[in-house]
Amino acid sequence: MGLLMGIILLVVGLIACFFGRRYYRLVLALVGFVVGYYAVSGLLSAQGDAVQVIGGIVAGVVVGFLFWSFYKMAYILFGIALGLTVAALIGRAFNLDGTVFTILTIVLAIVGGFLGTSIADLMIRLSTAFGGATQAIGGVAAIAAALNIALPLADPTHGGATTDSTAGIITIVAVIVLGVIGFLFQTRSDPKAA
Repeated sequence: MGLLMGIILLVVGLIACFFGRRYYRLVLALVGFVVGYYAVSGLLSAQGDAVQVIGGIVAGVVVGFLFWSFYKMAYILFGIALGLTVAALIGRAFNLDGTVFTILTIVLAIVGGFLGTSIADLMIRLSTAFGGATQAIGGVAAIAAALNIALPLADPTHGGATTDSTAGIITIVAVIVLGVIGFLFQTRSDPKAA
């Protein structure tokens, strides 16, 4: 199950990271699929793998369709997603949990939403680049964990704060590097961004 999760995260993450602005409506649908899939898959974790996968796929398709349909609100949604991504990275790196993490998540999501409306095009490129980078690095970590390969990355398939701060910090650095590369790629390949 972890291998499938890792592959989905890696593929969707790389598409979002490098092509998020150009194909942002498709990226919205893919991100919606991932959100729906993992939300329901997590809720059905006590069930068998088949129930988790089928339930996750159905929820993923529904949420992906909703994200596709509400693409005109994407600027706000991408801003919120960027805020949530930054909150998740900070929470992982500094072992934040509980109330502090919840407050940080809410504040950064609100700030991201406001930024999304103010600087829409830039927000799409930033949030897809860094959100995609987070998914891709998480996918690599999940694949490595499923294949019993030791990598110094925080494993996204295990929720909550990581006990290894080094893995959290290495994960943040990897996400930042990949996110910057994805953002620059999107900016250079989009003539409207110049």
